[in-house]
Amino acid sequence: MKQIQLLLLRHGECEGGTILRGRVDVPLSETGWQQMSAAVAAQASVCSAIYSSTSRRCADFAQALAAELHSTMPLLSGVPPLSTALSSNSTSASSILTAQTKPLEAQFLSDLQEIDFGDWDGRKLDELYQQEGEYLAAYWQNPWQTPPPNGETMASFESRVNYAIEQILAAEFEQLSIALNSIVLNKGEAQDGTLTPTAKIWLVSHGGVIRHLMARALGVERAVGFYSQLNLPVAAVVKINVLQDEQGSRYWRLDWPSGRCE
Repeated sequence: MKQIQLLLLRHGECEGGTILRGRVDVPLSETGWQQMSAAVAAQASVCSAIYSSTSRRCADFAQALAAELHSTMPLLSGVPPLSTALSSNSTSASSILTAQTKPLEAQFLSDLQEIDFGDWDGRKLDELYQQEGEYLAAYWQNPWQTPPPNGETMASFESRVNYAIEQILAAEFEQLSIALNSIVLNKGEAQDGTLTPTAKIWLVSHGGVIRHLMARALGVERAVGFYSQLNLPVAAVVKINVLQDEQGSRYWRLDWPSGRCE
């Protein structure tokens, strides 16, 4: 079993005030940069790839994050360093799965952009509610039935996000397999099944994209009002673990923070 941990980072506060941001391309505010920096700093510093929406509010930070982490991040997590593995008495492949470093470059995908709100895109929210409040409320309640005027349908939006995430997962699971196979070939041993090799991937995107992926992880499809019930502040980080078995079947798990009463 192999695992990809998706670290979904929503962009921070943006310039332009309280507007409806879909395809409108606005930069982060200074506060937004600080919010995202703090969100990333709170996570473990292991990363093997960074993917981002092409919108500036995501792409600018993703590029800066990649530069910050350049050549410092392990390819795989949850495994001992090579020096530690070689000094141990164990010779199993799982014990020598090493943290190979590689330069990090953010990869930008247009399919990770926010939904296109059409005629509403970039307009002030208070103005929209005053002029088209009933229409807007119907959209928030059931976006599959009520698309924005001249905008993207929810079906199209979900389809392109699904395509993007499947491309990412295919590429990253392949890299994980290559790394594992290389170790097995070099040592002439197979995995003993005691380790689940994991690659951690940052995905910098938007509220709508992340809510869709959360819904997918929970197995929720076209549930009226569901998206609106998922609280997702700016610079929020959501973790989704995707496991892949030997037959290539994948299993999604939303990684909810767990607490324990003492």
